Amino acid sequence: MVLSMYVGYPSRFEAYGAVKIYELSKVQVLLGVGGSSKPGLYGIANFDEFIRTAESTAIVVPTRDEDPMVLEGVLRAVPIYSPLIVVSASTQKPLNVYGMEMDIAKTLYRVTGRPTIVIHQRDPVLADILKDSIPNIIDEDGLIHYGKGEALLIATLVADGIGVENIGFIDADNYIPGAVTEYTLIYYTVLRMAESDYKMVRVSWGYKAYGSVEFYLRKTGKASQIVNSVLNKVLSFRRRIETEIIKTSNSGEHAMSMKLAKELTYAGGYAVETQELVSILEMCYIDVDTGRCPSLPHSIEIYQVESRNPHIHSEKGETHVVEMIIDSLSTIYHSKLGSDSKSRSHMISILRELAYESEPPLPQVYRYPDINARAFMDRLLSESRLCVAYGL
Repeated sequence: MVLSMYVGYPSRFEAYGAVKIYELSKVQVLLGVGGSSKPGLYGIANFDEFIRTAESTAIVVPTRDEDPMVLEGVLRAVPIYSPLIVVSASTQKPLNVYGMEMDIAKTLYRVTGRPTIVIHQRDPVLADILKDSIPNIIDEDGLIHYGKGEALLIATLVADGIGVENIGFIDADNYIPGAVTEYTLIYYTVLRMAESDYKMVRVSWGYKAYGSVEFYLRKTGKASQIVNSVLNKVLSFRRRIETEIIKTSNSGEHAMSMKLAKELTYAGGYAVETQELVSILEMCYIDVDTGRCPSLPHSIEIYQVESRNPHIHSEKGETHVVEMIIDSLSTIYHSKLGSDSKSRSHMISILRELAYESEPPLPQVYRYPDINARAFMDRLLSESRLCVAYGL
């Protein structure tokens, strides 16, 4: 008996060194309770296996001043079996938005009993713990930099500290709770399907739209279109064979094994999702002959899955989109992957079309620190007045 959704097996992959990037596959059935195995489809075999996979996968929701009702919908949509990690950079005064977020998490814990951790990104205790192991993550105020990438790195340390096997990320601005549930089911299903210990699944939204007066479902956003095309062009130049394999360069909804998460180099801000791919390709494609690739002699597996639910979120404006593109291209431009003249010229021409006249800035990047994650968690929970944990 199959419990979970049916995801189509990807029909092919492209190998870049020790990196296998699978073609985009699709969710074929959202839920298959009582179904049987089908040719070309994969689903988790039974309820016990589903529970084990969910319990070993922490779900992370980074947030900053999102509408509390929208955030609550996202948190309630995560299956109760997965530990929940909320990393917030929300304001505390004059209105204490962070206090509301903690209250939402507390209420949900009382209802579900699910392990839940809420952390404030600008917590002085957190900065004090990390200042020696990740010195460049500290800003001029002596606190952790604002930024999504920084939040994801903090969450990965927390996930390591509580001993899970996998970690998944979901954006907090999703107006459709059912889409969030679908993303988590994709994570569980594909992480279970993957054969490598070093694995990642990235969601490509079936459609996206903004919560505004003018409603229109688009297949892809502008940032994803541009950055996908650049990554594919860079890989094409490297291999001298044209490719369009990359469909998820800016995928906020993605999950991976902790073994892989601890090997990545993270980028600050909104460059983080692109930098993950760049980091993997640098380690296990460009530098595969140097022995840097952690998965050797086996491959890193990257799966891309198109969701069924549309992704609807708040409109953040054209400036935000351009900033995302610049940040994302900076990680490629300043990497070994995109260091050849053809790739850099191509990126410069795209930036000129966006009225950006300089080279892309050097990205802020962070290596996963060599610290005892359990000790990190123990100190944070014992000393911080802003961090709360339930059910641990």
